[in-house]
Amino acid sequence: MKYSWRLTEQADARTVDELSQQLKVKPIIARLLAQRGLDSAEKAKMFFHSSLEDQHDPFLMNGMTRAVDRAFEALERYEKILVYGDYDVDGTTGAALLYMFFRKLGANVEFYIPDRLKEGYGISTTGVEFAASAGFTLLVSVDCGVAAAKEIAYASSKGIDTIVCDHHEVEDCPDAVAVLDPIKPGCNYPFKFLSGCGVAYKFAKAISVKLGKSELPDEYLDLVAIAAAADVVPLVGENRIFVQAGFKAIAGHPRAGIKALLESSRVELGRLTTGQVSFNIAPRINAVGRLGDAKRAVELLITDNADLAQEFAQVLESENSHRKLLDEKTFNEAQELAVQMFARGDRSSLVLHKDSWHPGVVGIVASRIVESFYRPTIMLATVDGVIRGSARSVAGYDVFAAIRECSDLLLQFGGHKVAAGMALMPENLERFSAKFEEVVARTITEDLKTPVISIDSDLDLGEVNGDFMNTLKMFEPFGPHNSKPVFRTANVYLSDARIVGNSHLKMKLRSNGVTFDAIKFRNGDSSVKAGARLDVVYSVDENHYAGNVYYQLQLKDFRNTSESESPRVPTGRGIGKESLGG
Repeated sequence: MKYSWRLTEQADARTVDELSQQLKVKPIIARLLAQRGLDSAEKAKMFFHSSLEDQHDPFLMNGMTRAVDRAFEALERYEKILVYGDYDVDGTTGAALLYMFFRKLGANVEFYIPDRLKEGYGISTTGVEFAASAGFTLLVSVDCGVAAAKEIAYASSKGIDTIVCDHHEVEDCPDAVAVLDPIKPGCNYPFKFLSGCGVAYKFAKAISVKLGKSELPDEYLDLVAIAAAADVVPLVGENRIFVQAGFKAIAGHPRAGIKALLESSRVELGRLTTGQVSFNIAPRINAVGRLGDAKRAVELLITDNADLAQEFAQVLESENSHRKLLDEKTFNEAQELAVQMFARGDRSSLVLHKDSWHPGVVGIVASRIVESFYRPTIMLATVDGVIRGSARSVAGYDVFAAIRECSDLLLQFGGHKVAAGMALMPENLERFSAKFEEVVARTITEDLKTPVISIDSDLDLGEVNGDFMNTLKMFEPFGPHNSKPVFRTANVYLSDARIVGNSHLKMKLRSNGVTFDAIKFRNGDSSVKAGARLDVVYSVDENHYAGNVYYQLQLKDFRNTSESESPRVPTGRGIGKESLGG
């Protein structure tokens, strides 16, 4: 795939110079700070040394007072409380958090995770009927609920009150006791990027504040951290605070389930990163919900029995291995369909359907199809006569808004700008596919059809040493709105190049007397030869092996120096102050 290189709007030279002097850091570090809107020593110090005391008052969230009052009624009356979570990482960690929190308060509480295949996304009629038959009078949803107006009304008719903890977009809130969602209309909560688990934590925090024990839910920040990293929410403001605190807790005193999960996924305790959560931890938690019963993920997270935790972790490992095989088979079939569609002419979108596809993996495969073809993609499977699926978008395009324009052809839909889910009847598939293509073609711009690599700065490889890397690590945790810095170095000498493993291109690059190992994952380009002069775009990784530390360049892209053009500097494309949220 051909990428467009864009140099992030460069910070004011005077600001960079002042930051460099005041913080006693190299200009390259000062430049990275300023590009992130951290254009004063005070802001930079707050960024590097934020604490839990810097988080917002939970009662600033609209509906929080009503939610807390209703929770206290349930606690005082010993009502049966049902924590209703979604089946992904965000939903299962949030359900585990509230279940353990309420249990610690002595509540009569249980948790419920819907069956992905039979019940679909969010609060289901089946779930409500279970709650009613078992005598629950308060339902607290996590990572779902804002799109469940009909189900919440049905619950109310059965004598069940509902409190919603969600973070998805909504136009009209359901008639619940309270809807806790920082991005709902009319909510003035200062930080808009919480995960669903993060909203659940703020609910527990508010209850704890009223109890005069505000620190009570802080022991669950490990779960909030995993949810934030897995759900790819912006890692700024409160999310940054929560992930830092949560990872610190995992490194020091991991709960039994998380320790077992780290061991089974071969992640070294104390070296957990957001990338490892995304690629090692999250897939294992998600796998049990995609292929079977997601309650097993919650059971893993809430147990304090090490042996039981190991058993659950092995179940997750087995399910994840099965999921990988399904992924590969589905991806190969989807790729063939996509190639056939492009053979008939250029496309602005892809809607791919096959009855036999497993609905639990279509979201993952949709992401891989986007990587390959770079078009908003919907993957669909058929379950009990209903077509269900997931959408994934390209950077900068609101796929949820496009799906909403097609809502007259859907049974249900929900999600946000970059990912969504939907259900429709088979007889509407052809019309939906055509209408979605028409909407996307009308609303997407040509430049959004080409993937962009945003480059933070040019870098002399001679600057990459221990001091540089130690300072760079202070920017962690990395994620949206605080991405891992990407650098460009021009005219490096390629001394060695070979294909290793699964089509990975391994290189040795020399510049100004220093040589670095470099790798381009899933590249498969064997045409580049030793002796070439390249311009390379990369991030720098710190690797540990046999007690030694070494640095490796993870290449995003490369070009022959003779063919390369200077990356253009866009106007207003850099990460500005407003992106830092709370």
